Amino acid sequence: MTVLAPEESLAEQTYRTLRRKVILGHYPQGSRLVESALATELDVSRLPIREALPQLQNEGFVRSLPRRSSRVMLWTVADVTELYDARLSLETLAARLAAKAVAAGASLSPLQAAIDAEHRALDSEDWLEAAEASTVVHEAIVEIGGSSLLGSLMRGISGRTTWLSYLTSSRDPHVQWAGHHGLLEAIRTGNDRLAESIAFAHIEQGREPSLAILSNR
Repeated sequence: MTVLAPEESLAEQTYRTLRRKVILGHYPQGSRLVESALATELDVSRLPIREALPQLQNEGFVRSLPRRSSRVMLWTVADVTELYDARLSLETLAARLAAKAVAAGASLSPLQAAIDAEHRALDSEDWLEAAEASTVVHEAIVEIGGSSLLGSLMRGISGRTTWLSYLTSSRDPHVQWAGHHGLLEAIRTGNDRLAESIAFAHIEQGREPSLAILSNR
C-alpha cells in the first residue's frame, strides 16, 4: 500500500504521483487514463484517484472523458503560445508587486531560497527537480508581492510551466537560472518598472526555443 508523507492525505499523494508520471511521460501525451487501471497500478481505491484527477484537469495535465476516464493533454503550438501570453501578463505584474513590497520592507528570502534550491537541482542534473525548482522561483516572486488573487491565478499556470520546462530541458537551464538572478537583483532595488521589464524579457526569451523544441519532438 502507498506510504504517506507526514500530514499528507492519500488524495494529495495520489495527485503528486500522477502529476509526476504525466510530466515524465509514463503516461504519454494523448493517452487515456482509466480510474480502475490507475487505482490498480497505484494500489489505492478509486476515491483518491477521483479526487486527484479534477486537480490535474484544473492545472492542464488531463481532460475528462466519459466513463470514469481522462486523457493526458497534448501540447500544441497554441497551448505554448497561450501559456507564454498568460505568463507575460501575470508574472510581470508579480515582479512589479514584489519590487514594491521589497521597497516597503518585505523580505527577499523566499526568492533567494528558491534560486539556491534551483542551483542545487541543476548541479544534480535532475531535470524534473530543476523544472519544479524553476517554477518555485516564480511562485516566490508572487508570494513576496502579497497578492492572494494573483497567487490563485498562478496556480492554474504553475503546473503547465513545470511540465513545459521539463519537456524543453534541452535548453541551457543555466541561462534561465542567470535570468532568475537578474530578476532577484531587479526586485532587490525596489524599482517596480525595472523588475517588470526584466520579468518580461526573461519570460519572452523562452518562447521561441520552447516552440522550436516541441515542434521537433
